[in-house]
Amino acid sequence: MRTYPERGVCPRCRHEAHLNTDGLCKPCLSAIRAEGDAEWALGLEEARPRPVQLTVGGTYGDRSVSSRPLRRPAKNGSKVGKEWWTRLRQQRAAPAGPPVLEAQVRGQIPLFTVPRVLGDATVSAIVGRPVDGWQRARPVIEAIEAEHKMSPGWRRKVAEMVRLALAVREAEGAERLPEAMLRDLPSNGDAVRLVLLRAGLLEEAGRPMRFSISDQPSRTPYITAPAPLPPRAPRQCTDCWDWIPVARRAGFVCDPCRHWRERTGRGRCCRCGRDGLALRGGRCRGCHPYRLLDDARPASRRFTQLLISLPAGKGGPFEAFPVGEAQEPNYDERRPALHTSRGQEALFALRRDWAPVLARLRSAPAGEPPLTANARLLVEEFARARPGQRPDYKKNTRTLTILMYWLGAEAAVLERDVYDLARIDANLAAKPVCQFLRSCGLLVEDPELHRDRDQMWVESAVAALPEPAASQVRTWVKVMREQGPREGEPRGYDGIRRYLAHLQPILTTWTATAGVTSLREITKRQVEDAVDGVSGYARRGLATALRSLFRALKRERVVFRNPARDLPVGDIKGIPKSIPSDLMMGLLDQATTPLGRLVVALAAVHALPGKEMQRLHTSGLDLSRGTLEVRRGLLRHTLYLEELTHQLAADWTAYRHHRWPLSCNPHLMVTQKTAVDPDHPAVSIGTLRGALPRGLTLSGLRQDRILNEAAQSADPLRLMRLFGVTEQTAMRYVTAAHPERTSKLPR
Repeated sequence: MRTYPERGVCPRCRHEAHLNTDGLCKPCLSAIRAEGDAEWALGLEEARPRPVQLTVGGTYGDRSVSSRPLRRPAKNGSKVGKEWWTRLRQQRAAPAGPPVLEAQVRGQIPLFTVPRVLGDATVSAIVGRPVDGWQRARPVIEAIEAEHKMSPGWRRKVAEMVRLALAVREAEGAERLPEAMLRDLPSNGDAVRLVLLRAGLLEEAGRPMRFSISDQPSRTPYITAPAPLPPRAPRQCTDCWDWIPVARRAGFVCDPCRHWRERTGRGRCCRCGRDGLALRGGRCRGCHPYRLLDDARPASRRFTQLLISLPAGKGGPFEAFPVGEAQEPNYDERRPALHTSRGQEALFALRRDWAPVLARLRSAPAGEPPLTANARLLVEEFARARPGQRPDYKKNTRTLTILMYWLGAEAAVLERDVYDLARIDANLAAKPVCQFLRSCGLLVEDPELHRDRDQMWVESAVAALPEPAASQVRTWVKVMREQGPREGEPRGYDGIRRYLAHLQPILTTWTATAGVTSLREITKRQVEDAVDGVSGYARRGLATALRSLFRALKRERVVFRNPARDLPVGDIKGIPKSIPSDLMMGLLDQATTPLGRLVVALAAVHALPGKEMQRLHTSGLDLSRGTLEVRRGLLRHTLYLEELTHQLAADWTAYRHHRWPLSCNPHLMVTQKTAVDPDHPAVSIGTLRGALPRGLTLSGLRQDRILNEAAQSADPLRLMRLFGVTEQTAMRYVTAAHPERTSKLPR
């Protein structure tokens, strides 16, 4: 542009650009040399315009794409153009027309594969051209001609098609011609397939293909076992757009339209606007039955019903749709909603909005919504499966009734729909309905609803942070899950959530207030200021989480230094404390349920943690031997029940069997919900804590029991055998109970 600032319209590409002394733009100068365009290189008047050249890129040392001027004054005063005149004579001597089936580089994979249009003109264009593979195919044709006594005309026709197929093979750049490309040949596809197959020039398809539409054993004796014809697909009538079944005759016009054409003239339909159709009364065959509706309701002129051409039906003329008196709808008649059939797939997968459905049911008369016969049977079976449900507590049954009313019992129900329906009304429930539908094979599960809650919370909390701090925290989560380069015991998402709950306020303050974009900017002073703002257990938890975060980032080489390396944490465990005796008075009397008394006995007598109480199984309780097996991962710890705990365990098992005789939950402790839940979940830790009297905790009762035993025996081995604790835990309790026995003597 600096050399030729003048702008104008290039005569070759007809686009406005910067023109040089030849009057051409830069892309056209490169195209003339790259394509060898002699007419425009010499500037002939009869040269026709060319398409604009798209330049993708080029090599600086390639002179073929140079944009230097074409005609420059030479030393002798003449113009440089001799080589272009020679090239022009060669181009004009060549046959006119673009190259036909030009050979490509062998082994090159085509970017786009489109069907070719091959005909007599293509065959004439390759006459006399040497085709690779013809010397191998020619003896095969002569052998088949002699073997089956075929005519010379058959040999010439098949030879033309074989040469055409070999030319297509060269144009595709393939070592062997794919069998599917023989469909593009004008004729004799089966004979060409046999010739190329014997010559080793054909790549067979996975299943033998056939190219003739009819059986001709007398004319094709060389084909002993022809491949079956492909099934005929349904097609659409070109006149009325009706779908023609497979078993009908060939063609794209149905039988009624074929007879309709014989008695009427052609023109433009006044209703659908299509031209070239057979008309009667100004309407085509598809619009003719709507003539009375058009006169009564002119607004319906643009719509036509899509039909299916059935093989048998009512004879006679195509009668018009009757137009009677408008009938008022009966709003008092309640009918089920329209449902999809079994196996019918949705055209668009959209999330349903159940608010209009509930509004429609609330505005309807009182009573249950109308259901189909199958839906009614399904609801009754669900009610029988829950015999203990109160008459006034039918949120589960009502949820299933609404689903069956709107969706029906024929198609499967999406699990997401059940939860969306239950979310907008507190009087509806989702989980029992999903369990019942799953047992009946009518539920399509949603994987997003079965993800770990702690994992979802961690992902949402990390996503709320700005980048790149969010990606750095994700790296820490990955290390905690032991998915990094080093192996170790993976941490659960519940523990990661507790750590991140301490870190979230500090990370938000750093990124939002302090203007920190990356954790690499955090200094030791900022870490100490964050910890100094809290105290007690909150300080210990925050300090532990910060040390874990920066230690993992330093190990993964995300940060250059660890600012929390020397951060003091303090005593995480703390000193065990006993419970005052006034709170322990009448402890069993304060527990009002059999479950509560058993929880108190296991925590206060056997020092059993709440997590281990949740995992107790009925198979681990042996009342005849007075033992209870506790599951601790792959290990097992046996509790020997004394008389009090033995009696409380017997009372609880009797109460459970009397209250829920059909319960299949394998856990020893159950509630009203978990006893009949088909998923057999364990009782929640909140239920166990709620069974204790006010002011007491499970961990407090456990510490008091172990501390009392340590004060009586002062033997760590006894604590390990009795409560199944580790040696470090046993020594910690012995130290707390007898500090004088474990103190270090002065030197």
